[in-house]
Amino acid sequence: DTAGQERFQALGPLYYRDANGALLVFDITDEDSFSRVKGWVKQLKRMLGDDVVLCIVANKI
Repeated sequence: DTAGQERFQALGPLYYRDANGALLVFDITDEDSFSRVKGWVKQLKRMLGDDVVLCIVANKI
């Protein structure tokens, strides 16, 4: 969990290499949080392949 902070983004690949899936959680009260999900999806598919299982979750409902 990097909380979406850019300074920790470089650490992501260390955590999700060899993963079969990922939960992408965004803050429903923050439009930028939702916008960043697209970037995470692209990065995860690039690193793990198109078959990776992704679940997008809205938080703070």
